Amino acid sequence: MSQTNQVEQLSVKALFDSKTQYVIPIYQRNYAWGATEIEQLIQDISDAAGLITQADETVTAKQDNYYLGSLVVYQRTTHSQQNVVYETIDGQQRHTTLSILLAYLKHCNVLGCDELEAIAINLTFDSRPKSSRALDDIYSGNTNGESEEPNIHAAFNIIQRYFKAKGLDDEAKTKQFVDYLLKSVTILRVVVPPQTDLNHYFEIMNNRGEQLEKHEVLKAKFMATLANDDERGCFSTIWDACSNMTRYTQMGFQSDLRKDVFGNSWQMMPANFDAILEKHTSKQQKQDAMTLRDIIKHKASSSNGDDEEREKEERFGTVIDFSNFLLHVLKLMKREESVSLDDKKLIDAFISKDDGLKVSAKAFVYELLKYRILFDSYVIKPDQHDEKRKWSLLRLNAYKYGNSLSPEYSNALTGDYNEKVRMILAMLHVSNPALVYKRWLNDTLSILNKHTTQQSNFVVDGEVYLAELERLSDRYFKEITNDKCLAFSESEPGVLHQGTGVQNFVFNRLDYLLWKRLSNNESFDGIGKKELGKHFEDFQFSFRTSVEHYFPQTDPSGAKKMEDVDRFGNLCLISPSSNSRLSNYSPQDKKKFYQENNRAESLKQAIMMSYADWGPEGKGKINIQNHEKEMINVLVNRHSFNDDVLLNGEQIIPAFEVEEYQVEIKASNKTQRDYSKYCFNGQVYNKRKLALAILTHWINVNKPTDLAEIRRVLEAYNLPRAVAICEQISSNRLDRYHSSESDLITLNSGEVIAISNQWGKNLPKLLIAMNRYGIHAEKIED
Repeated sequence: MSQTNQVEQLSVKALFDSKTQYVIPIYQRNYAWGATEIEQLIQDISDAAGLITQADETVTAKQDNYYLGSLVVYQRTTHSQQNVVYETIDGQQRHTTLSILLAYLKHCNVLGCDELEAIAINLTFDSRPKSSRALDDIYSGNTNGESEEPNIHAAFNIIQRYFKAKGLDDEAKTKQFVDYLLKSVTILRVVVPPQTDLNHYFEIMNNRGEQLEKHEVLKAKFMATLANDDERGCFSTIWDACSNMTRYTQMGFQSDLRKDVFGNSWQMMPANFDAILEKHTSKQQKQDAMTLRDIIKHKASSSNGDDEEREKEERFGTVIDFSNFLLHVLKLMKREESVSLDDKKLIDAFISKDDGLKVSAKAFVYELLKYRILFDSYVIKPDQHDEKRKWSLLRLNAYKYGNSLSPEYSNALTGDYNEKVRMILAMLHVSNPALVYKRWLNDTLSILNKHTTQQSNFVVDGEVYLAELERLSDRYFKEITNDKCLAFSESEPGVLHQGTGVQNFVFNRLDYLLWKRLSNNESFDGIGKKELGKHFEDFQFSFRTSVEHYFPQTDPSGAKKMEDVDRFGNLCLISPSSNSRLSNYSPQDKKKFYQENNRAESLKQAIMMSYADWGPEGKGKINIQNHEKEMINVLVNRHSFNDDVLLNGEQIIPAFEVEEYQVEIKASNKTQRDYSKYCFNGQVYNKRKLALAILTHWINVNKPTDLAEIRRVLEAYNLPRAVAICEQISSNRLDRYHSSESDLITLNSGEVIAISNQWGKNLPKLLIAMNRYGIHAEKIED
């Protein structure tokens, strides 16, 4: 081979030329990419192609070309004059994913006959016939039978679902995507010279130096705007402490500076950059004046705790990397602008039209520190020390150990709010595993910023935080369902009855709501946490990305095919490996497998497996329909009260814009006096006093500005007269309100309001309204 073509830039179309063959040698690991890497690859290509896939994204410019990376190969000796065979040394995961992606696009029928003939899946595996067959199967459309290579089949399903979730399955968008992929996406093929010692080459590849990252370039741009070395040194200290996303931010400061900046508890927050600069400059001056004896003494006193700190730091992972976190901070600072959460555009996002920076260095690095501390304190982290729980929600504290301070990690929130918040954050994260965009994280940081202050050391009320996160979940669900009827119909199946097209978020939201309500001893079709046993006790959120048909799409036993197999009642979310292995098993065989392994992957699945019969007719079909009805009720947070359904059975409940809520209360035939008692916040109340206590609590927590804001919430539940301005109540109606001085409430607007004491049949409405904010009262049975 000549030296001129040892390095060649290829389009994807040229890479998959039918006259070229690539072989993955046996010493390479198996295909291992999952949803995070696959979805990131598709997102990067669609962004470069100018396709809009994010809800809050505006028109994006199409790039002329998109460089995908390199493929390092070794040319094998071949006796054939027609085909060239390359052994893949580096890049096999990307190459395999592209092969699976092309197989999916082939079945979208957007490629012409001429294009199809010129493209071939030209990748095979040495001594792994199952892997080679799996690629051939998905390319030819043969996906029946038990999968031989679960990861390859799982990748195909991930691609299929991601295209649907992001709207890329629209014919015009798919055509634009595939045209750009084949012609404008390029990869650099590097052919190593003959007689290369491949073992030595691998050693070089694994020890190659790192390139300067974009966030390091951005740091340099910020520091160039600062006035002196003191400011630049302080900026650099804060930036570097924030850049390690797997370590609590305060631990990135040297121990003596950490105490000066964050106090003895390590939880205080300075008022601004200049306050940190003062501490930082003072520390530097002290260091400059230190003698050799002082340095040795200081090193000896601080070294004892270093090992312990390092061990504890290694415990935690992160749900986002630093480059993407920088974009989140900018978006939160520049709300009036459309800031893209695409880290490929990191530098451009910070540059203004006049080529300057959009935000000042001092203001940005202070906000960066603030949001990192909020992130560390109130956003989940992968926990390496707790395999069972997987995610932690812990806040850093300092405790005195001898003469020094050591790190201690305790629950971020009080009571059971810590566990509830931990679970809903895990639900949001596993529904969006890619590092980029993460809209949920930006919304969460915005909530934390709204409900915390620097003066209170960023302490957040767990009840308020949970209520806001649940409203966030409701808002995302509304965007997916678009106020459409969720019940199954043969003529119009609906958004929940799309088989593998149902989004992960829907299943994960359902599991969170099931977990929460099962924890409160509720049951569904007679199935509660006692019946679920360890399936409930051990449940945690993980990256389940494959939709399972509990009654299979293809039953190898020859049983009657289920015509509505894609309906929501028959679906659950499980891991790709389990789905590939068990996809065509009968419900009884699947149940047996999970029982023998003493596990279930989701709460919905565990409930499904509690039914004795499951199938396309008879009792099995009735069970599917009953289960589906129960699950849809849970999804829209539909409750009952004294056996009355309180929400319209076909109404989707959007939570964030409460003006749009619609609630139907069934008429009650009861006329006798109601002496019911209720327990709220440890106190017992009758109906009148309960309404006063609940509304007073809600107002104190949510701090509505004026009466109009309160009424917007309550009128949505047909409670227009629940609250009134005291001075506007006529004297002959004053006895209908809690009007004693101790019961009146003064709002921020200055309005003094009174709460009605006339509730009667309206109390269930109030309980539903307050339930949306995480406020609950328990009826005391006689």
